[in-house]
Amino acid sequence: MNLGIAAIFGDFLNLPLARTFELYELWCFLRLVRAATLEFGDESVAVQDLFISDASGGLTVAAGAVTVSVGDSWQLCFQKQYREFWLEPDRRGSYSRTMTPDIVAARTAAAGGERGRMIVLDAKYRVADGLNDALTSIHTYRDALVQEAEAGDVKAIVSAAYLLTPEMPVVGSTYRSTPMPGRLFHPQYRAGFRFGAMTLKPGMAMSDLASALRLIIADATLEEPA
Repeated sequence: MNLGIAAIFGDFLNLPLARTFELYELWCFLRLVRAATLEFGDESVAVQDLFISDASGGLTVAAGAVTVSVGDSWQLCFQKQYREFWLEPDRRGSYSRTMTPDIVAARTAAAGGERGRMIVLDAKYRVADGLNDALTSIHTYRDALVQEAEAGDVKAIVSAAYLLTPEMPVVGSTYRSTPMPGRLFHPQYRAGFRFGAMTLKPGMAMSDLASALRLIIADATLEEPA
């Protein structure tokens, strides 16, 4: 059980201990959606796709790919697949293979029809134990997700890439003096490179979650959320 290799299920949740990371990924998404209602208002967040109803009146939270509209210009996407960009109608996708980031915060079409850029969030339940793999994944998402313009030019569309983790590391006065993995959490590092990590920990106050969402958007767009 401690190693996370036992196929143990509980009556309250049909989830083996070895798959705890999947629960954390979904928790991060749902908490960010809730934080968005605080930032943008309840009426501006469209959550109908989050729930699946059945004939008996039951209601189930969707655990697969889902997109929630937030405010006037944002979407929060959970496990959205990005195929090769030339296969996608909007020409937005990967230039190598199908990729499925845990969470994407994406701007919808801007004035003049130009699609906005996006922020990739990769939920990692244990960053310290798998730091190299975690960094590789967000580096890959930031570099490989692109959009083809009408003229045929291909450009990167990821403004920022962050790990989400319950870890709360010690951060030094500067990011250069802070050892890994704490360096990833340093505000100067995160804002300067638009890359790093944010703490999302079960039990956090909703105000702290809303602040985390605000920082993610501000870091990635160099502006306050509208």
